[in-house]
Amino acid sequence: MFLWLISWAALLAQVVFVVFSLAAGLYYLAEIIEEYSIVAKKIITYLLVFVIVLYIGLLVFDGFPWGLVVVGLLTHLLYGSLLTTFPVISLLSPGFVGGTLLLIVAHILAFQYFADHWHIFQEVLAFFFLCLWMVPFSFFISLSANDMVLPVSVGSPDGSSRRSRRSMLPALMDFLASKLNNLSPSKSSKSI
Repeated sequence: MFLWLISWAALLAQVVFVVFSLAAGLYYLAEIIEEYSIVAKKIITYLLVFVIVLYIGLLVFDGFPWGLVVVGLLTHLLYGSLLTTFPVISLLSPGFVGGTLLLIVAHILAFQYFADHWHIFQEVLAFFFLCLWMVPFSFFISLSANDMVLPVSVGSPDGSSRRSRRSMLPALMDFLASKLNNLSPSKSSKSI
């Protein structure tokens, strides 16, 4: 019984360790991408070509359904359109919105395919990681490369707004913090 409790405590410690390791690794990758955005753009371009070749290979050699392959190819072509303005990624651009919607469709089609056709877990995980998640994830961690690039309207004390160049994530966090401060009651000193 005691060994069983120790094993659960060790499992919890391992999960915490893995989560912190992933967070540190992602932070490091984001720093590298921010420093070398031109190289990151080339790597993402190579990843796009690699995934497109994978989709064609899955169609030709493994007989994957046409619908899944075509949606995957269209998704990655839309991702490619995001590279024209890289590292600036507009969340309302047709490439981003269309890529996100087609990513959802590709997930649905992949779930349907793998529910009907048995594959070992390693093959399913490889498909999802390489064909569905790798390129969007690389764009996600490259969002930090937008530091000092994206113009964001910032309110000044006199009520006017000015344009400054700030990262999207800090601007979003500042916006959410200001909204939370507006919702919470202000602390006032009580007089006795």
